[in-house]
Amino acid sequence: MSRSRRAAGCLVLLTLTLGVLPGPAPSAAAPMSASAAPSDPAAPSSWRPGTGTGPDRAARTTRGVTLLTGDQVVLAGDAVSVTPGEGRDRIAFTRYEDSGHQYVVPDDALALVASGALDRRLFDVTGLADAGYDSAHGVPLIVEYRAQEGSSQRLRAGVRKAGARLTRTVPGLRMAAVRAARGAAAPLWSQLTERAAHSGKRQLAAGVSRIWLDAKLEVSDDVSVPQIGAPTAWEAGYTGTGVKVAVLDTGIDDTHQDIAARVAEKENFTTAPDTTDLVGHGTHVASIVAGDGAASGGRYTGVAPGASLLVGKVCVDRGCQESAILAGMEWAAPRARVVNMSLGGTDSPGLDPLEEAVNKLSATYGTLFAVAAGNTGRDQDVGTPASADAALAVGAVDAGDALTDFSSRGPRAGDGAIKPDITAPGAAIVAARSKDSELEPVDGTKAYAALSGTSMATPHVAGAAALLAQQHPDWTGEQLKDALMGSAKPNPALSAHAQGAGRVDIARAVGQSVTVSPPSLSLGTTSWPHEDDQPLTRTLTYRNTGALDITLDLTTTATGPDGKAAPDGLFTVSPSRLTVPAGGRAEAEVTTDTRVDSATGLFSGAVVARSGDTTVRGVLAVTKAHESHPLTVKVLDRDGEPATGSFVTLLDIDRGEGRYLYAPGGTGTVDVRPGRYHLDVHVATAAADGSYDHTVVVQPLKPVTGADTVVLDARKGTPVTVASPRKGATSALAGVGVVRTAPSGASVSSLVTAGSFARLQTADLRAGKGAGKGALPADAGTLTSVVRSSWARLGEDGTFTDTPYDYELAWVVRGRFLTDFRARAKRGDLSKVTHVIHNDRPDERTAALWTYAFPREGGSAAGPNIRFRATGKRTVHYSARDVAWHLVFNRFNAQGQSEFQQWGAPLTLKAGGKKEIRWGHGPLGPSFADQRSRVFASVRRRGDTLMFHTPPFADQDPGHTGFSLADSGRTRLWRDGRLLADVPYPFYDAQGPVPAAEDSYRLETSVDRGGQGYTTSTSVRAAWTFRSRHTTGDDWTSLPVTAIRFTPELRQDNSARAGHRMVLPVVLQRQPGAPESDVRDLSVEVSYDDGATWTTVDVRRTGDPARWRAELLSPRGKGFASLRAKLADTDGNTAEYTVTRAYGLR
Repeated sequence: MSRSRRAAGCLVLLTLTLGVLPGPAPSAAAPMSASAAPSDPAAPSSWRPGTGTGPDRAARTTRGVTLLTGDQVVLAGDAVSVTPGEGRDRIAFTRYEDSGHQYVVPDDALALVASGALDRRLFDVTGLADAGYDSAHGVPLIVEYRAQEGSSQRLRAGVRKAGARLTRTVPGLRMAAVRAARGAAAPLWSQLTERAAHSGKRQLAAGVSRIWLDAKLEVSDDVSVPQIGAPTAWEAGYTGTGVKVAVLDTGIDDTHQDIAARVAEKENFTTAPDTTDLVGHGTHVASIVAGDGAASGGRYTGVAPGASLLVGKVCVDRGCQESAILAGMEWAAPRARVVNMSLGGTDSPGLDPLEEAVNKLSATYGTLFAVAAGNTGRDQDVGTPASADAALAVGAVDAGDALTDFSSRGPRAGDGAIKPDITAPGAAIVAARSKDSELEPVDGTKAYAALSGTSMATPHVAGAAALLAQQHPDWTGEQLKDALMGSAKPNPALSAHAQGAGRVDIARAVGQSVTVSPPSLSLGTTSWPHEDDQPLTRTLTYRNTGALDITLDLTTTATGPDGKAAPDGLFTVSPSRLTVPAGGRAEAEVTTDTRVDSATGLFSGAVVARSGDTTVRGVLAVTKAHESHPLTVKVLDRDGEPATGSFVTLLDIDRGEGRYLYAPGGTGTVDVRPGRYHLDVHVATAAADGSYDHTVVVQPLKPVTGADTVVLDARKGTPVTVASPRKGATSALAGVGVVRTAPSGASVSSLVTAGSFARLQTADLRAGKGAGKGALPADAGTLTSVVRSSWARLGEDGTFTDTPYDYELAWVVRGRFLTDFRARAKRGDLSKVTHVIHNDRPDERTAALWTYAFPREGGSAAGPNIRFRATGKRTVHYSARDVAWHLVFNRFNAQGQSEFQQWGAPLTLKAGGKKEIRWGHGPLGPSFADQRSRVFASVRRRGDTLMFHTPPFADQDPGHTGFSLADSGRTRLWRDGRLLADVPYPFYDAQGPVPAAEDSYRLETSVDRGGQGYTTSTSVRAAWTFRSRHTTGDDWTSLPVTAIRFTPELRQDNSARAGHRMVLPVVLQRQPGAPESDVRDLSVEVSYDDGATWTTVDVRRTGDPARWRAELLSPRGKGFASLRAKLADTDGNTAEYTVTRAYGLR
């Protein structure tokens, strides 16, 4: 069924994210990204689009493995536990996942594995268990010995001494097959390796050159293609020959052996110069569709190896722009029978451009769009355009047909329709690797990579559709969708909202002649109470393309919100037996009757049609609404007329759920559950001259027990009066805000601002005498009101630019919404702050200080955007009671673009006090600022997800975090020398999966900005090394990284006096919350030729262990000083900082 943006009545309901404060300025909509999941599906995102390696593979039983080292590993599903062998209690273990396999590597084997001397597969506990090399049978080895006299004999003796068996020798290759039972593993490890005298690390014993797993090889394809039945379709003669499949993705490596002959046409819809696949995602996806497996001897053959590929590049490494996607869709639809779109974005109620395009192009050209459902792993979160009616939305399952943790689930946002439509294998799928990408290769070859995600599941379905399209060249995309969904194999443990019709089964699809249309029936939501519900009946049409009539037995099956079987009578089908003539059709009717006694919530099921080996399923869903009552909201303006276009905030106090209600006509009705509600609205009343009066109306406690009406009447408003703090000052901003918090902690907040308070009023509609002054009941949460006011001098140009004074004021009223509010700022309530602006540019720039008042209860009240010259000093008076101030300094270039930005930590001021704050005070570099700031640098870990955020242009203030326009930059993360993440811009945070075991990490960030016209801090480099392992709990853990901050006294142009001695303070800023550690070594160097040569300077401790001191003697004449420092602490963590042209000399 199609969706409407409107709910019952005429209110539009938008789900409200609670407790999240908005930033200072709106940002551009995030680009869509390729739908590959991270290796930990619980991680919010992968390190970069397409580089995730997938979730842990689901084991079917608990299995034990004895490693070559003698350590015991138990593999239970995706959980791994390790018991060190005898005498190995101090050994640590590295655990990680790759291509769906769990690896456990002891520390004393890491170097050997890294060097290639020891086969990595010896520590692939999933692979060992799958191969039957469990603890009972031991691990078989192949040992290569050196071409030295006596090597073979020494190996034989060592094996015998360890109690292991030499099962085969291959003298011509200097190899021997060795097998050790469980008890002999540790002694054999001791015989095959030894400690290096100089380092104490394990190395191969004398005479041994390499050790491999004696692995089992199989003459067969990768598991995912047989899993969906593709070989059966091939045997029937269907390989996709003559069918064109378009892949809209990140491009293609058309030199890859698997797909070179399959690419028929390419088109680039991005700003990139060509269709080269730098990400690797598109190549991987394309080969799942139609790769012939040539580079693997056929092992990694795609689903439809005979199909032709039309490649449309619509994504680059930073995402997929909607306009590019739309252009690609338009190009592909008339050319291809099937379009694969392994991409997506957040869906919302109503049609967006991509959904509309899918529906329209499908209808116009008969094309089938197979689209990835998304990788959030959340309910009601299938992305767009998979959410389109015509799209075949694809979720992901593992090799055992279990839904992956990352696969997004339905129902669809807005109307509860069934999405996804179908599932396919998407966990650790090995497919072609683009040679131009940085994807990690697998199996010792650069030809293939393993990725996980609904991106990988989708091309399995697109390939299956190509096989079916070859079989039925006259079928439309809708008919292909009917057949694929009707023949899918369901997982009985999953609802239709999680899996749609089930896992694609192309063998059944090509082997049976009956389809059902529509294959999915979403019957909507029935309103409470349900005793008077009317049964809903829909028609199912069965088509028979076979040469013989077929008689089908029809039954229904369904489950409820608790996962148990739905009551009899909820879904029925008539007739129970239906004959479909050869080449014809027949109809059945399915009815849902929600009057039956059952729980409320989501119900899903299927109509199952069977005849012998033929099984056709049509999935069903209906929602029985919880007890709810119509709440009519009427909004009246100051003239008593309906306030059209009103935006109402609604908070369910008892459940902590918030919504926004948009009433275009000033009135509307919404169904709500019994309970207590908060409502507030900003009512704008138009005057004859086109200006507006503003009223904030609040109903903080509205009980609902049945059908009810609430009138939000602006006529009940009273004035808000704030007197000028200074003679001649003009109001630059007037604001009133409200923060309403439920007992659960969930909150909604709103703020209304105007130029002055002259036309701004407030109203509290709480029932009862003196309601506006009394406290809320103790169990009703809290209510906080905020008044925000700014005053400055108005210039002749009608702006506040370069005002010589600025007053930023705020008042907080707790426990009620303010009415009849009157205030005047008193000198003793204010704090004077002098802002000193550092700027190395010779030309003038404008700047602004964004100011935000934050009550402790949440919410924020922003100030005006007053511009001033980006030099000199600026004095601002702030209210010093009730609020913390968050300040953001912005400098703008001639085009008005923000070119330099500094975020400050929350500022709590003292009444009557004075303070100086410097902005842009060089040298600049990454700083681990106060984490109470709205934006701060951090390197943290939660479980097995690691995140970093390293803004590179913080100034000397320890609470500042900084950004700048730059020429280039990137941040990289390595684990034990292996690159995990490469983020092209270092200005934003990234997060991704890491192994659970403790290991060493190196994080590097670099940025160059000399081409932007800056003369100081033109290049910033920073690197940190640290160790990290799995953390427990839901909180982020700060990792042991330290910022090295240079804090010399500089002029406001960030220069020092040339030819003079100067003190260089060095401040070591440990990340807040990270474990402390003493400094083992700190070195500082200076360069006066932009880093061509460096001179070490003496740096000494002060009384504060975080503060050090060096002295520099700068050369005469104009120039620049560059600084470099290296830090090592007693726990082995290090930091390195280099700032080119840290400051000027003159």
